[in-house]
Amino acid sequence: MTSADSSRKDLVLAVNGCEERLQVALGRTERDGVHLLASREWTVPGQSVRYLVPGISEMLADFGAAMNRVARMACTRGPGSFTGLRLALAAVQGLAAGQSVPLAGLDYMPLLAKAPAPLLNGTLHVLTYARRNHVYLQSFSCPNAASLGPATALKTDAALTLLETDSGPASALGSGLAKHPDFRDALADKGIRILLPHWDAPTPEILLEAAMSADFSNTPIDPLYIRVSDAEENLPFIAKKRGIDPEEAQRRLDEYRK
Repeated sequence: MTSADSSRKDLVLAVNGCEERLQVALGRTERDGVHLLASREWTVPGQSVRYLVPGISEMLADFGAAMNRVARMACTRGPGSFTGLRLALAAVQGLAAGQSVPLAGLDYMPLLAKAPAPLLNGTLHVLTYARRNHVYLQSFSCPNAASLGPATALKTDAALTLLETDSGPASALGSGLAKHPDFRDALADKGIRILLPHWDAPTPEILLEAAMSADFSNTPIDPLYIRVSDAEENLPFIAKKRGIDPEEAQRRLDEYRK
């Protein structure tokens, strides 16, 4: 049990807000390894802030502690839901700034590969939902969960064409399969093993372990956006509805980015 001594700063807090399931893990490092003290999960797409900060406060209170006991904070940085990422990162960075503690960003896809990879051979394809008929894809070798390349965003038909060239034993997991059942079935027809949905979110232990081994700093976490947002893609249509010339809208966006 965590001591109520408020002078200690010995806890690590890890947050995942990449998808519909918002996750928080609290732990600390001791001589015999990493200890998970508590975790919370909510399925609240687009409502992270409503649950995240109160949930963290309640979780710490269960141990007779407050935010001043937290020494480091980590948060997944993507790829994932634009809204979920923005809300989770903003909340974590605000809490960290208030306590002057360092931050670390965690890449989401390797967290999903970490648990099943040791049980598999060949290649594991992690496919998470990006938008309708689009997925984020990153592949890993098994059983060591080593990345075979960076995460990328693809249309489902392009992902199918790419993955059907995999000649060895291959497995796939992720929300991109659950959200696109026809795509999932097409992969299965190609001989790719579809893992059960309970692998579609990292365990609290894996989330905390990644946080414990991350590189922390006092700089903000850079979100991992690997596709343009829906608003950017639909900018000409949105601009016309608002009476703005699409080319002028694009010029303004480009200027803002600079």
